[in-house]
Amino acid sequence: MTHNQSSHNTSAMAVHDQQEPKKGLKTRHVSMISLGGVIGAGLFVGSSGAILTAGPSVILSYLIAGAMMFLVNISLRDIARAAPGHGSFISQITYALGALPGFVAGWVYWLIWITVLGVEVIASASLMAPYIPLPFAAIEFLILAFMTGINLLSVRHYGEFEYWFAMIKVVAIVGFIAISVYLLGTHTVPVQENLFGHGGFLPQGLLAFMAAIPTALFSMTGSEVATIAALETDEPDRNIARVTRTVAVRLLVFYLTSIILILCLMPWSDQEQGVSPFLAVLNRFQVPYAATAMGLVILSATLSTLNSGVYATSRVVFEMAQRGDMPRFFCKLSGRAGVPQRAILASAMAALLVSGCAAFSPHLIFAFLVSIVGTFVMFYNTLIVCSRIRLCTAQAWKGWLALGLLATALAAMVSVAETRYQLGIGVAALCCMAFGGWVRLRGGPMPQ
Repeated sequence: MTHNQSSHNTSAMAVHDQQEPKKGLKTRHVSMISLGGVIGAGLFVGSSGAILTAGPSVILSYLIAGAMMFLVNISLRDIARAAPGHGSFISQITYALGALPGFVAGWVYWLIWITVLGVEVIASASLMAPYIPLPFAAIEFLILAFMTGINLLSVRHYGEFEYWFAMIKVVAIVGFIAISVYLLGTHTVPVQENLFGHGGFLPQGLLAFMAAIPTALFSMTGSEVATIAALETDEPDRNIARVTRTVAVRLLVFYLTSIILILCLMPWSDQEQGVSPFLAVLNRFQVPYAATAMGLVILSATLSTLNSGVYATSRVVFEMAQRGDMPRFFCKLSGRAGVPQRAILASAMAALLVSGCAAFSPHLIFAFLVSIVGTFVMFYNTLIVCSRIRLCTAQAWKGWLALGLLATALAAMVSVAETRYQLGIGVAALCCMAFGGWVRLRGGPMPQ
């Protein structure tokens, strides 16, 4: 480690000791955040694309992606145990791998989230626009302002809202599973024909399921937010261990069970791109009020993502400012609420700019940001696993297996023309960020 990197870490730790956000979250908040963290619009709507890509073999895609995310979450637990008191997993990456990987990881994670926030603002406004007589841009602004306001009040308010948003999503998934089981038991459903009668289990080819792995993987991202939220509880280490311990069950119930039931009840070839396969199944069996209920569930999923995104980005910005990877201006905590007010506002404004780019520069800036997200997700998950390998010698096979599965997902991205192009752009962006980080570390701390 260079002298600049050493002084960089020393000064960061000194600042970290002085200020911390108030601990206002309860165990029930973190538990529900962890449940809702893996359920988003990517499952309710985006899964249609994965099903059309792979057919019934999409089950293998979700199985591999689920195993990957399980091992990544186990790595999150292990590095939290090996580096207690070092903050979020971004700070733990810095501790394990050095200042430069930590710098790039922080900026990567922030860029992912502000892009996702911009997309979710657009999605939420699209769902609300038919019912609100205001210009589309005004609806976007009001939605983001409301979610930002929740986060500015206190971390407790964030936790309460996210608790109920997550509750709606969990109830929706459990309800769908219950209805599907009822339909299978009371209707004459040609399950075998649905699964194997429309081109077989691999209708799109032997390796089609690999092409659907990135879609499945990206729909599962977000579970790490619970480990960030656990830091603002009275027992952070215990709560991190608790939420990561149950991730396998959550992925099995929410993803695999739902997708298998969808494929049993409806042929994969009858799905439509961009249309919720959950809604398609319910409509096929004429379940009353399905469209209204699913619209509310998808809206709650987008609002939940906005709520958690503002929270997660602000905490990462706050930590990066403490280390000197962002201007120290963002270290300021609000007096009464004890939240990083400036970091929250900065992340919200950045998300608003991203949503604005969708209108004013849809084929350049916005398209670029969306295209790099997949590569960036792969990158920070790889750093989490590498940190685990570096810090934990026990059961090292878990880390190497996780890297092997991540390499499988990378190969899947290379195998498809669209994701191969996105991968190239993402790698170029990572190289630029790494160079910027190298220059920053040689040039001293960020300005105030």
